[in-house]
Amino acid sequence: MRFYKHISKNIKTFLLLIIPFLVLGLSIFSSEQLTKADEEIVVVPKYTPTKDPKKFLGIWLTSGYSLQPKEDYYVTVNDSVTIKTNTGRSVWTFLTGALDSDSYQWWQTTDGKNWTKVSKADGGKKRKLPVTPKAAGTTWYQLDTQYAFLGINKKNFYSRIGAVHALPEPVDATSLDVTVDDDYLYNTSDQLSNTTYAHAKPTPSNATGTITWSVDDSSLATIDEDGEITANKDGKSGIVTVIATMTNPSGNKITGTKTVEIGGGLDDQKVKSGENATFTLKGNTGGEDDEENNGSVSIDWYRYDPVTDAKTKVESDGGPSYTTDDTTYADNNAFYQAVLTLKINLISKTITTNKARLTVTPSGDPNIQITNKMTNKSYSDESDNDHLLNNVVNQDNITYHDTLKNDSSEGLLKDAFYVIPMHSGTEINSVKINDEKLDTDRYSIIHEDDSDTDNLVISLDNLNMQETADIDVDTTAENITQKEERSYIPYVYGTNNDGNIYRKEAPIDKINYITNSLSATVQDINFGTINSFSKDTLKHRSTEANSSDNIIDFDDQRRDKNGVKVYVSQMNEFMDNNNETLPVSLRYYEGTSYTEVLNNKVQIAQTDNGQAVSAINWAKDDGLLLHVNEDHLKAGKYSTTLTWYFENSI
Repeated sequence: MRFYKHISKNIKTFLLLIIPFLVLGLSIFSSEQLTKADEEIVVVPKYTPTKDPKKFLGIWLTSGYSLQPKEDYYVTVNDSVTIKTNTGRSVWTFLTGALDSDSYQWWQTTDGKNWTKVSKADGGKKRKLPVTPKAAGTTWYQLDTQYAFLGINKKNFYSRIGAVHALPEPVDATSLDVTVDDDYLYNTSDQLSNTTYAHAKPTPSNATGTITWSVDDSSLATIDEDGEITANKDGKSGIVTVIATMTNPSGNKITGTKTVEIGGGLDDQKVKSGENATFTLKGNTGGEDDEENNGSVSIDWYRYDPVTDAKTKVESDGGPSYTTDDTTYADNNAFYQAVLTLKINLISKTITTNKARLTVTPSGDPNIQITNKMTNKSYSDESDNDHLLNNVVNQDNITYHDTLKNDSSEGLLKDAFYVIPMHSGTEINSVKINDEKLDTDRYSIIHEDDSDTDNLVISLDNLNMQETADIDVDTTAENITQKEERSYIPYVYGTNNDGNIYRKEAPIDKINYITNSLSATVQDINFGTINSFSKDTLKHRSTEANSSDNIIDFDDQRRDKNGVKVYVSQMNEFMDNNNETLPVSLRYYEGTSYTEVLNNKVQIAQTDNGQAVSAINWAKDDGLLLHVNEDHLKAGKYSTTLTWYFENSI
């Protein structure tokens, strides 16, 4: 007989008054209660608990409780907690006792020895028992579940003991650990093999919060308020995450998770030709005992032909695993399946797994090794290497020297093509393989819209074992209209001995393109409003035309950066729409000196050889300023046009 040991702790709450003799009395009473709380109570079950059921792949071989009462429940006085249970009947009793009815009786004890029935009014006849303690302390409960036919008792199942500890104050949990009885469930339509229970254990263990359950993908499995997980019946496979959420008495929430795999029982297998493959039934295969009936469980294994799909039994009354003979490529895409037959007397039931695919890869694959090199024959940048070219411009002569070697001793690459991605519009001058120039019908250009790339596709025919192909391509860069960085991955593809596609990529090539030009963006200059009587005053530019804002921005993509001089000239007076002239002078200031800009080509900047042209901006009192020459200015909006010159230094 199993004994349950619990510590019963009685906790009292006292009103502490500041009266010396009363304080002394309270201290003595608390000491007496503490001594009583430390007494150990040995709980003797009302009935010897039924053994845990035996399961095989989710099939119940013996009956028992699928959900036992927890060993300990913690709840605050006057709050409620529910002791949840469920029974699972063996496949044999399920098949032979489909018309049985169930009934329940809960028993309780507060001293561990004397048991009394829980009344019907208090839920004693229900599978789930609600408990609402009215005082601090511990009560133990045990459930008697009975299955009977037409009132004739057929079988009793006795649960483990569950203790309900009533606490005077609530306790928050800090973490939550989640476990499951089975971490694999079958996605079949058979109720015998697609459910299990999740359990949540808080820290500290006497936390009094409430737990709710959820899953991250209800199309794979669902979970109810008791933590019972049910897999889908639609054959959908995957990993579902079970989530327990405990709401603490303080209101905050903590979570814990556990994953469960949902599947049809078998995983696909992949082997090389000449190897064997093993298919193993997934799930709990630990059950062996059959204590209730002389029923039997047999497993037959079947193979489906990859061409005709013909079904052949390959093993009768086998075990939970099946191993094929040594495979050949002819076995590729065959399927395997297990059928479990449950039989008692003249009653039988079958459970069928999914079909698991066998993939056989030929052992004689090619092994292509690729070395590739680019060269810019027109220009050499100090940072260039075999896989990087910088500052490539239109009309540059770019060459490719790539070597492909089939390093396999048993795999032929048949019907092979080599692909070199290039900039759109690149001109192909010549293509050679092993120094032999190819006719144009041996290669083609295929444009790829998504990447705006031209793919040069070269036919290699076959590449035999240990054979090498040296490929030389001569090209001219074209259609470069903007600065851009492009990466290209050459690759070879074909088929192996068994006709399967083979592909191997080369190291990445990178080319940085530029337009080899200098472009400028010039801002308009605004001098704001001029007072009619402003003779001999100097008008400054608006704030946005002063440093740190730029008057001119440059995009200098020249590969050879010769020195540049920048000039500005005013060709016409300031005039309005009525051709009235504004008596002002546009001057270019450098410090206190200035130069008139009207009908004059004034230099404002210069760079040295090898130096990129930088943006131009001026401080408030420098650069282009407007001098007012006369009074009595006529109202209007006046403007002029400036001409900017960018010339190479001599």
